[in-house]
Amino acid sequence: MLIVAFFSWWYTAGWAQLGSRAVSRIGGLLDFFSVGMLLKSLFAPFRQISVGRVQGSLDTQLRAWADRQISRGIGAMVRLAVIFFGLLATLVMGIVSVVLLVLWPIVPIIPFIVTVVVLSL
Repeated sequence: MLIVAFFSWWYTAGWAQLGSRAVSRIGGLLDFFSVGMLLKSLFAPFRQISVGRVQGSLDTQLRAWADRQISRGIGAMVRLAVIFFGLLATLVMGIVSVVLLVLWPIVPIIPFIVTVVVLSL
């Protein structure tokens, strides 16, 4: 009776739980890397103390404008790198999850297969 209950759980609720955990892990990775937020703020200045308008001579204003553009460029590069690694980690987690979901039904019969192979040697 215990074996029947195990197989019943394995091929129904266990498989569904594995799928739900996979979706949760992928969502957690996207949240951890904040891909959505990073895309929204891709060209925002990077850790700049003051972003407001600068009063002064044309030279001072051009220097402030150039500083803001450099800050935006650095911010975009850093954010793109984090987005890339976040999407890469999500892709790897997705592939691992699909492999686990495909192998899940085979796992309970592996001991029988190994036993038959070992006894046939």
